[in-house]
Amino acid sequence: MCRGSRSSTQGHRSSTQGSGPLPFGHMLLLAALFLLAIGALAWVYAGYPVAVAIAARLHPFRLRADAVPGTLTVAIAVHNEAGVIAERIANVLAQDSPDSPIVEVIVGSDGSDDATESVVAAIAAEDPRVKLLALPRAGQTPTQHALFAAALGDVVVLTDAETRFAPGALARLLAPFADARVGAATGRLEWRNEGATATSRNEGLYWRYERRIRDLESHAGWLTAVTGAFLAVRRTAYREVPPTASMDHLLPLYVREQGGVVVYVPDAVATDRPISGLREQFRSRTRTATRGIRANLSMVRRLAPWRRPAAAIAIWSHKLLRWATPLLAITAVVTALGLALGGVVVAWVVPTFAVLGALLAGLAHLIVRAGRTPPRLLAFARAFGTVNWAFLVAWSNVVRGKGIETWRRMEWEASGR
Repeated sequence: MCRGSRSSTQGHRSSTQGSGPLPFGHMLLLAALFLLAIGALAWVYAGYPVAVAIAARLHPFRLRADAVPGTLTVAIAVHNEAGVIAERIANVLAQDSPDSPIVEVIVGSDGSDDATESVVAAIAAEDPRVKLLALPRAGQTPTQHALFAAALGDVVVLTDAETRFAPGALARLLAPFADARVGAATGRLEWRNEGATATSRNEGLYWRYERRIRDLESHAGWLTAVTGAFLAVRRTAYREVPPTASMDHLLPLYVREQGGVVVYVPDAVATDRPISGLREQFRSRTRTATRGIRANLSMVRRLAPWRRPAAAIAIWSHKLLRWATPLLAITAVVTALGLALGGVVVAWVVPTFAVLGALLAGLAHLIVRAGRTPPRLLAFARAFGTVNWAFLVAWSNVVRGKGIETWRRMEWEASGR
């Protein structure tokens, strides 16, 4: 009886030990991973903006006037833009002035099968500054490369068919090129009718945050992020970009590698149509992040901290780690759940917050499906979830080697949500 009791007691102890807290080593690993993920997120969204603001104040980059800025080529890559291309060309030509002398406006048609090429050809027949490059379907980047190869201006401005320049925008964007150190400049892009949908309002909020970060980076001389629809590049600083990457991701990095500077010009303003709805937001962010991740990873060694420290900090903090937000968030939630199950009660806060965010996003989606506008908090949760899902898909594309070379016009519908 005693033996049986002792055996029963030992079995009970063994069972209790098996269901107890995780071993100390496992808990330590979970804690380390959790702190690493939370720390990276805090650095990207709070620490880095503070660091770059301090750098801009303590050691600001100051433009100087070394020479005349030069002449302009405005390059517009298009695919099936017959409905808007004439208006776009007229908007560009209205910018021609002694402060922004436009040598030419080149429209590169990426295999358009509508009336785009005939519209441009008719305008070119009346104005020798307008030129048409009719190209086979190859994608945006190869089309833009052909535009650079044909350009005659000292500075080439890349823009889109839907973009519109505000009065004086090109003169302001060109002015920094009087400083020989400046290899690229980008202006301020604003959304037309930003409040049309819940999605466009959140995109507008994101872009206001993004513009503030770019302004600080520009003042510190750290800038590597630009807007592809409003990007000026010194022609002598141009280097060919692989077809699977985006000009707006790689050209500023090439400029930084050469020792040049990229600047943000907030008073050079252009407008574009807003993101129409969640589906377009997802597609746009997936495409941008896929090409951006690939481009920035390809430059990590060439812009190593011991070579270009400011550029290295910027591409990791402003780009790669921001695109890694869903990976970091998943790591934080999973490790916090492990810590909570291991007895760290306070760790339940993180998975609880994640579940609450998912519920808010789901509720917002149901409200939109019912044809109503969700409250701002719910709309933000829905947009945040969509964007980070797009980032996850982008990392999957990069890992699988899936390229996104071609593009197509996304029609905007006022009813989009």
